[in-house]
Amino acid sequence: MRSTSDRLVGPPGSERARTETIRYTVAGAAGVLLTVLLGAVVLRSGTPFGFDAGWHRWVLAHRNPGLSDVAVAVTDTGVGACAYCLAAVAGALAVPRWRWRWWWLGAVAGVVALLLGQLLRTSLAVIVGRARPPVADWMTYPSGFAFPSGHTTTSALVAAGLAAVLYRRARRRSTRVAAVAVPGIWAFTVGLSRIYLGVHWPTDVFAGWLLATVLAVVCLPSLGALLAWIGRDQSHRRTSHGRGAG
Repeated sequence: MRSTSDRLVGPPGSERARTETIRYTVAGAAGVLLTVLLGAVVLRSGTPFGFDAGWHRWVLAHRNPGLSDVAVAVTDTGVGACAYCLAAVAGALAVPRWRWRWWWLGAVAGVVALLLGQLLRTSLAVIVGRARPPVADWMTYPSGFAFPSGHTTTSALVAAGLAAVLYRRARRRSTRVAAVAVPGIWAFTVGLSRIYLGVHWPTDVFAGWLLATVLAVVCLPSLGALLAWIGRDQSHRRTSHGRGAG
């Protein structure tokens, strides 16, 4: 007869099955929303929606020097050296503790994963070819097309990787909440900064979040499994080599 704890916890595979269901549901919902938004933008030839134009005008009317300086500083962390360093840290931390000497493999994997995500985002932006808001409204100088936002997608991907790794390493509930909240707030703020700085329409940023959600939910588990396999494989080779030499 099953114990009370067994009834509460359920069979060993039940938690994994629920997690997989949630993953696919989130990825599917984000994918559908992204596809619908992408189709709408293409059908309108990139013309901003009423929501886009309204929020853009509101932002222009409520700018102030202090907040503008903060927005520029925040947006600069969304790409470039900062983003790649954080991706490398996330990849390194994803390597199991007992194989920590292979941390550099994780760091490389994190950077490569981010590069691939950016390549996909850039390709999508070129295909859509959406123009940015008027140059006169810019407070920084972006490059490329607008949809989806590059800073938003990049920071969200990095945040997802960091949150996943830090959550798994955390032991206390409060620490786990912080592990998800801090990277999430950072990525959210980066996305908002792109709207505030006048270089993206709100739907560009929303699309960036959706794209990052799909990529993170689909790819992060596979990337984690790959890092575990690489570490185990390298450790096995080293052990076998040592035995052979003896």
